[in-house]
Amino acid sequence: MFGEKAIELIKDLIRSKNEPLPPYKASEVREVIDEMNALFEMNQKDVQSQSQTQEVESQQDLFTVIQVRHSALLWNKRCLIAYHYQRLMRLKQLRWEFGGVLPTDIRNNLNDHEVVWFNSYCSNLATYMSRLNDGRGIDLTLHMKAPKRLYVQVRCLLDYGDYELEDGTTAVLSKDSTHYLPLQQCEKLIHQGILEQILT
Repeated sequence: MFGEKAIELIKDLIRSKNEPLPPYKASEVREVIDEMNALFEMNQKDVQSQSQTQEVESQQDLFTVIQVRHSALLWNKRCLIAYHYQRLMRLKQLRWEFGGVLPTDIRNNLNDHEVVWFNSYCSNLATYMSRLNDGRGIDLTLHMKAPKRLYVQVRCLLDYGDYELEDGTTAVLSKDSTHYLPLQQCEKLIHQGILEQILT
């Protein structure tokens, strides 16, 4: 049946809403595009083979078949657009959560065009943020939620090494160590999964 492969792409994306970004389904996308090409070629062949001598009734039947195929072609197109749009929106959200460097497991789920789009989006966002505040720049990815405290207790999830704070002091971030740091200066490390905030 026409359109089943396309709707399966959408269902798969809906099923994986708890994942950051599921693997790109290149073979399924290719199958939908092949189906669209086949529908178009069948319609084109029927239109070109239609002769002026055919009866009106058979022309109406042919027109109905062509219309059904064209509707299926448009349905597949809409499903492909929705699939790619939702993936890009998730990718955009990941940029705000993780910054310009995605975790390896998420990056492996992208296709080449999505990697190019992500890098371009990061570049555009960085250019925009650098022009704010009279050219001094503002990092809009920080302070996504209003802080309740200026300092937070954090636990280091992996060996990171020395981390220099704005006041010049250095914190040694080793695995399972806890620190009391300014939220503004450690928020990016929390988003990257290097630190986790200890809620008290």
